[in-house]
Amino acid sequence: MGGASASFFYLLLSLLWVQDAAATGLGSTRSDFPQEFVFGAGTSAYQYEGAVVEDGRSPSSWDTFTHAGKMPDKSTGDVAADGYHKYMEDVKRMYETDLEAYRFSISWSRLIPNGRGAVNPKGLKYYNNLIDELVNHGIQVHITLHHLDLPQILEDEYGGWLSPRIIEDFTAYADVCFREFGDRVAS
Repeated sequence: MGGASASFFYLLLSLLWVQDAAATGLGSTRSDFPQEFVFGAGTSAYQYEGAVVEDGRSPSSWDTFTHAGKMPDKSTGDVAADGYHKYMEDVKRMYETDLEAYRFSISWSRLIPNGRGAVNPKGLKYYNNLIDELVNHGIQVHITLHHLDLPQILEDEYGGWLSPRIIEDFTAYADVCFREFGDRVAS
């Protein structure tokens, strides 16, 4: 998905420009902002991770939508910015540009492929590795539990968010996230 990688590139380019402008005396510097102001960035799993058929991830509602050719440019998130494979490089760049916080979404389809039940150990490992990498670089972790990528199996089974049955499944998914990642997520 060219747009996601381009957006991430432009974010990094902007941060580098601000850093360069500060070094040359042009533009704003960190001291122009309140001490409690946090500089951060964010991504969504579907637009960032890619690797949609790897390591047990199941199709999401966005996979179904984009593969039906509904995007004007016919793009999909199959590769996206390839963050699933390149997260260590990306965290290094965040650190090098003095980013203080990173907000990302968890792919429910990667963590719990059937929408409920068993946790995918490879999905769990990916998110733990990403979070640990961020923490080890002093970057605050902020998580979005859902960013438009419901497991397609739940959409097919009972209509997803249109059904009250989603409450139990989302609560179980959220409980897994809180239990597994909550100790390292900023409050």
